[in-house]
Amino acid sequence: MEDKIITAVQQAVDQGVGARSVPFDWQGKHYWIKIALREQANNWHRFQNLFAGLFRCPMLRATVSDAMDDGLNAEARRLRKIATRGVRVPTVIAQRPGWILLDDIGHSLFEQINGHNDPQTLILKAANALSTLHQAGGWHGTGQLRDMILCLDGEIGFIDFEENVGEAMDISAAQARDILRFLISSVRFDRGDGALLRAIMEIYQAQSPSAVWPHIRGVIRWAIPLTFLLKPFRKKLGRDLRHALLVIEALKGSLK
Repeated sequence: MEDKIITAVQQAVDQGVGARSVPFDWQGKHYWIKIALREQANNWHRFQNLFAGLFRCPMLRATVSDAMDDGLNAEARRLRKIATRGVRVPTVIAQRPGWILLDDIGHSLFEQINGHNDPQTLILKAANALSTLHQAGGWHGTGQLRDMILCLDGEIGFIDFEENVGEAMDISAAQARDILRFLISSVRFDRGDGALLRAIMEIYQAQSPSAVWPHIRGVIRWAIPLTFLLKPFRKKLGRDLRHALLVIEALKGSLK
């Protein structure tokens, strides 16, 4: 069977796929094919690293994945390593030059939240799962709801470990980056009073590694003046930046 599915995946890849990650069905089971990426680093990423150095904030460093098979091999290693720590991630079913094949562990958490009558329950469950990942000594890399999975048994899993976060910064900075990006991706579900963001922080603070907090305090310290300067232009800013500003405002004074 293994030889047959590898042949089928190779044929699909050779015919061309339209995205970095595409679904693949085989004998009644659902899988995902991830293909190698070309070189991602550019001058903007070099400027980003310079900016992070000037502000002494390693969690702002660029974390683009390696090109071609180097990037795929790195992601496969991360998936196998984090799986040994009891965290729900896809299993690497097969690996060949140019692609890896992963099993399907469930449904997109972001889509489930959008269709749920109580989205905050799922978000807080995801916050617990992220905290568990960090307690296990791991990091996600994106920290976003769209890269989390609601598994069939109701547990939360993680996908997309392709970014070189652990190579760009130490583990505490990577974990701080995770929780800040998690908050930014969750803010759209807040009712406008910051209550959801504070609830996430309470859950995370109760269980997270203590080394995370100096990194978060450092970001908030230099970001507060930025929120003040950008406030008159908020309606003209992109959605992600608006959400980031909302998170910074909600976190002011909330860290222990």
